[in-house]
Amino acid sequence: MALAIAEHCSMLACDHIGEACRAAFSDSTAATHFKMHRTKCTEMINGVLAPYFLKKLVADVGDQRFSLLLDESTDISVSKYLGVVIRYFSDTKQTVVSTFLGLVELEGGDARSIACAVVGFLVKCGLKKEKLLGIGTDNASVMTGVNNGVHKVLKEEYGLKDLVLIRCVCHSLQLAVSHASNDTIPRSVEYLVRETYNWFSVSPKRREAYKAIYETINCGEKPLQITKVCATRWLSIEPAVSRILDQWEELRLHFSVTKSSEHCYMAEVLYSMYSDPQNILYLTFLKSVLGEVQLAIKAFEGEQVDPLKLLESLVSLIKSVSSRVLNPLAKTDVLKGPIDGDISPKPYLGYLFESKAAELHLVPEHEINVRKRCVAFTISLTNELRVRLPDNIEALQYMSVFNVEETLKHNKSPGEIGKIAKLLGYSPADIDKIVQQWRAIHLSKWNETKNTMSFWSEIMKFRDAADINPFQELAMAAVSVLSLPHSNAEMSVVKSKLRNRMSLQTLNSILYIRYGLKLSGEACYEHQLPDNVLQLFGTSAAYSFKSAPSVAEPAIESLVQNDDEPLFL
Repeated sequence: MALAIAEHCSMLACDHIGEACRAAFSDSTAATHFKMHRTKCTEMINGVLAPYFLKKLVADVGDQRFSLLLDESTDISVSKYLGVVIRYFSDTKQTVVSTFLGLVELEGGDARSIACAVVGFLVKCGLKKEKLLGIGTDNASVMTGVNNGVHKVLKEEYGLKDLVLIRCVCHSLQLAVSHASNDTIPRSVEYLVRETYNWFSVSPKRREAYKAIYETINCGEKPLQITKVCATRWLSIEPAVSRILDQWEELRLHFSVTKSSEHCYMAEVLYSMYSDPQNILYLTFLKSVLGEVQLAIKAFEGEQVDPLKLLESLVSLIKSVSSRVLNPLAKTDVLKGPIDGDISPKPYLGYLFESKAAELHLVPEHEINVRKRCVAFTISLTNELRVRLPDNIEALQYMSVFNVEETLKHNKSPGEIGKIAKLLGYSPADIDKIVQQWRAIHLSKWNETKNTMSFWSEIMKFRDAADINPFQELAMAAVSVLSLPHSNAEMSVVKSKLRNRMSLQTLNSILYIRYGLKLSGEACYEHQLPDNVLQLFGTSAAYSFKSAPSVAEPAIESLVQNDDEPLFL
């Protein structure tokens, strides 16, 4: 019951569930004697189930190298928390997984406080900080600063000299688009999109009036809602732009009617903006460009994605954006230098833009002005992407070396794998083993040659006639590199509304249980708890965490008695 409550319900529901069971199943002895209210349920979740799932997670990580995703957050009480997600190769799942590790309360928001909290939390969980391979963060200076960032502090003050820093690609793309738009796209365009949403968001009457107009024009078809634009995520404008373009004429008519009926100044302003053909041309251009960036972001938000395909996606994005304005005869490498000097005299800004421009018949001066701004935006975006993404491209190049197709090539270079092993902190003796195994791995026949993760999983389990894995060091290096983060998409849990509604300990416990069940691939009613865990329910051990945390440790340790048992039963 406590497991189901933690996964699906509010703690308060437990008060009535027990009473409902007794009323509905009065002939059942078990239901009649069932007694658990929210206080006991909370104690069971915090004192038994959460430690059990955390211990299982730590046992699954074992002695392997792992990476952490870090993100700060502040709740409604203005308390600072650090969300921690761990990414590692799971022996149980035989693949790289990302799962919740914990929310840590911070004493300060500076780099040293965060670094100290990270190391202290790893020790508390029973994980070795020496096994930390890399950290993935957003682009906040406190995390990535070259002089006093968290990465710098961890490397120099905590002995993690080979720690890899991965900046979130999704955040980098967001910032690139935001900075590119600052001095190129008129601010009125974003204002139009934002205020269109605001106009309908607080007024059912306005929504009904617009719905009537839309249904009249479109034979009873209902309009799609205009999506909200996030103030801190400029790319969130793309879905709203698509909706507005699809309903442009209906919206213009709505504001034309409303400005007269309501005598509203805002309606008059919006009507004048919808009547300006330059705005629809700007939005048409943005829809095309931002759509490409959104596709790249979606690729990086996936959990199990081939790193070689991610690398290709990132490089393809930069080249595709630049090709809109770049002179076809130019020999500029868009990944290495600015493109300002190689712009086509008559850039083709995409089929959607060109066809819409021909349809609108703008005043020549206005069309030239729109084109100049769109070209400037494209140049600025290309340069921003080139400046912000080299570290991510380098990390993806490391990861793509272990792609199954690259690994099984006969003419691969051993120098690249040796360089990667050295950067990861391997000793010369281990590097020599890794290089030799790398040169010989294509000589064996393998079954899993389509999926990179399945391929390395097969190698991890491989044994020869002497029951020895001749590729052990190479396989461990490969799964370590593949466990490096490529985005902070998994950190969405830190921003959840749930966080603001309960204590940190209870929230941590619930998330341990939910992500533990997700990792096991089982529902709450399918998961079988071991007998030694079930025996703790209703005993003092389940409550000891409140008054004497140190006393509770033996009970937590006893949850995993046999290392040979399956991790998830």
